[in-house]
Amino acid sequence: RPDPRPNKQIAGLAERARLEREKAKAEPVADIGLPPMYGGPATKPKTLGLDRCAAFRSAQGPRGRPAVAGLFNTGTNFLMKLLRLNCDFPDACPAQPHIKVDKDNPYEAEIRIMAEMQMARRNNCSPFLLQVPWGKHNPVDWRGQHAAQGLEGVDVDGVLPVVVVKDPFTWMRSMCRMEYAAKFRHGQAQCCPHPVMKTRTVVRFRRERPPRNYTSIVDMWREWNQAYVDVEFPRLMVRYEDLLFNSQETTKEVCECAGGKMKAVFDPIAEGAKGGAGHGYHETGHNVAALKFSNESLRYAHLTDADVAYVLDHAGPLQDKFHYPASISRRRLFGEKRICQPDREKWLNSVGLKTSRDGPVPIDDESDGVVVNGFFFRNPKKPRRPGQIFQAIQKANRAHRGHR
Repeated sequence: RPDPRPNKQIAGLAERARLEREKAKAEPVADIGLPPMYGGPATKPKTLGLDRCAAFRSAQGPRGRPAVAGLFNTGTNFLMKLLRLNCDFPDACPAQPHIKVDKDNPYEAEIRIMAEMQMARRNNCSPFLLQVPWGKHNPVDWRGQHAAQGLEGVDVDGVLPVVVVKDPFTWMRSMCRMEYAAKFRHGQAQCCPHPVMKTRTVVRFRRERPPRNYTSIVDMWREWNQAYVDVEFPRLMVRYEDLLFNSQETTKEVCECAGGKMKAVFDPIAEGAKGGAGHGYHETGHNVAALKFSNESLRYAHLTDADVAYVLDHAGPLQDKFHYPASISRRRLFGEKRICQPDREKWLNSVGLKTSRDGPVPIDDESDGVVVNGFFFRNPKKPRRPGQIFQAIQKANRAHRGHR
C-alpha cells in the first residue's frame, strides 16, 4: 500500500516552484530590448516563412490553426501560451469554464486546451492546438506518420507549424540542465557542454521507434532545425530571443500569419511558461529569463576556444540565418580564463547526492530520495513505498512523454 506521507524533498521543490511562479506574476515585465549580440533593440524579428502566410490562409480559410514545434528547451510552451492568451481565431471552440483546475497547477492551460479538443470532436469548431499533430519535439519527417496523444485525426495540412529556434550556445546550456530524451556525453554537469566535440547525442523521441544518432549536441541542433528550413509546405520559424525581448511584435506576426487577430491588451506572460515534475520543477519567469539570456558571459560559460570553433563549424549557415553571431575573440572577452575542471563528487553533493556502489544515492540517510532534473534517486535503505507526491511525479513524467 502506498505510503501516505509526502516526500518532503519533492514537496519542497514543488512549493518553491509555486512561490517563484507567484513572485513572477506579481512583477511587471521589464522592458529589456533585444541584446546587441542578437541584433540590438531596433532589430525586427528574424521570422522565417512569412512569405508563405497568404498561401496558408487562402488554402485553409478560417479553420487553419498555428501549432508550436521545436527542440527541447527552446520555449515552445512560452509561444503556445503567448498565442493562447493574445490571439483570437475564427471558428474557435468556446472555453470550458466548468473545467475545474487548481490555479497553482502548472499544467492548467494544457488541461483546459485538451477539454476544448474533446468539444471539437462533437461540435463544428476549431480547437486551439497544444502542439503540431506529429509531436512538437519530433522530427518534421514524422509529419503525417505519427500522431501525438489527443491529436489523432487532425488534418496536418490545416496546421501551420511554428518552430521555435534558440541560440545554439544558450540552448546547449539549457540541455545540460534538463536533457529530456536526448542523452549525450557531457562529462560532469559543472563543465557541460565542454568539450562540445565529445557530446555524441542519442535521442529516442518515442520508445517504439529507433533512436536518432547525432555526432554532437550542436549537430542535433543543426539537423533538426534544418529539416524544417528545407520543407516546402507553409511553416514559420521564430527565434526564442525575439519572443522573449520583442514578445508583442513576434506574437502578432505568428497570429496574423495563421489568420488570427490580436487582442486589444497584450499579455507578455510574466510567470514561467513551464513547470511541474516533467520539467524538473524549474520555474523561470519572464524577467529572470531576459536577464539570463542577455548575459554574454553566461553564453560562453565553460567553453574554450576549441568549443566555440567547433560550434561555428557544425552549426553551419543556419546560425547566420537566424543571426546568432559568435567568435573566439568574443569568448576571450566575455568567457572564463581558466578551463573548467569537473569534480563529480562536488557536483553530486551540490544536488544532495553522494557516490555509492549502487550509483548516486541521497546524502541524507533519512531521505526517501532526491529529485534532480526530473529524475528520482531513491534511497536504497528505504522500503519501496512511494508516497502520494512521488506517484504524482511519475504521472507527470508519463504525461510529458505522451506530449512528445
